[in-house]
Amino acid sequence: MWDKVIIIFLQFLSGSIMYSYLIAKLLNIDLRKVRDGNPGAYNLWISTNWKIGLIGALLDYFKGIYPLLWFVRYKDIKDKWLITVSALAGIFGHVFSPFMGGKGGKGVAVSFGAWTVVTGLEGPLFLGLSMFIFNLAKMHGATPEEDALKVLYGFLCLIPYVVYKVFTGHLYILLLYLGNFGIIAYSHRNELLKVFANA
Repeated sequence: MWDKVIIIFLQFLSGSIMYSYLIAKLLNIDLRKVRDGNPGAYNLWISTNWKIGLIGALLDYFKGIYPLLWFVRYKDIKDKWLITVSALAGIFGHVFSPFMGGKGGKGVAVSFGAWTVVTGLEGPLFLGLSMFIFNLAKMHGATPEEDALKVLYGFLCLIPYVVYKVFTGHLYILLLYLGNFGIIAYSHRNELLKVFANA
């Protein structure tokens, strides 16, 4: 019982560390004052350069993976439901980081990490390809609202994959999808509300 709680808590704690915000702070940049105020990797990318932004994105990605993957590999954790809940805890920690007063990042990069732990490369490839296709429409100068739509479309395109996995006996994938979609929709709520209000 307590070992499961510890795994979930440690993954939440890992997700809560805002690497992009800390990197920006070292450069005397407050990401909360950049663009939409998101203290995540995308605003780090915009306010610095692609190299520093990529470092932030990779750190966000890997915190969605570790320490959970360590427990899976070296502690022989095979309970897919525990792994899924722990992966969601990492995303939740990023979006609702206690170190940021509960106002963390959007949760996109850390979501890729979470899907990697649970599905291997399958989930991230489907999700990444979907987002990339929608991103081709406007590679530069996208507004926060357009970025939110791309993320939303990417997750909607993941539905056929989720349905396939559920019907082949991987019901925990549905929990990961619904939980992740809910958190992502919440973190992008202001932008999406503006889009739908102007539709």
